[in-house]
Amino acid sequence: MKYNIKLKITNEDIYNSSLNFLKSSKTFYFDIIFTIVAFAALFYTIYNGAFFSFDSFRKILIIICPLIFPVIQPIILYIKSFNNINLNTEIELEFNENNIIIMSSKEHVTINYIDVYNFIKFKNMHVLMYDSVHGQIIPDRFLTFDKNEFYNFVSGKIKEARNQ
Repeated sequence: MKYNIKLKITNEDIYNSSLNFLKSSKTFYFDIIFTIVAFAALFYTIYNGAFFSFDSFRKILIIICPLIFPVIQPIILYIKSFNNINLNTEIELEFNENNIIIMSSKEHVTINYIDVYNFIKFKNMHVLMYDSVHGQIIPDRFLTFDKNEFYNFVSGKIKEARNQ
């Protein structure tokens, strides 16, 4: 079996990938708890009137704290997604029985399945990780075949290569 994918990554793909990794990380639970506690502190200080006796710096701080993770962090990720310089490159991926071939106008790389760090399936994309930081985003809109079958094929090949 062989899968060929031609894709061109956009800023939105990078943003969605960042959000996916953020939501799947262990720190996401801290983000939720921090936001709930910060909202509770804000409402409590307003309810008991202490908010109105704070100086301007403390008022700004207690208003900004509940907005850090649900508002400010996604805005920062969105801005960072536009700083990627390698976007206008068309990439062709070939997943065959033995390895993964990655081709672009600049390079041609062959990666063995045993060298793949991780292969992650999100609701809107797959991510092929080369190491703990670098990877290839594969948005679902470029998959013209069954997404689950593709994921099972690649993850099966990785597992098979690691077990040898």
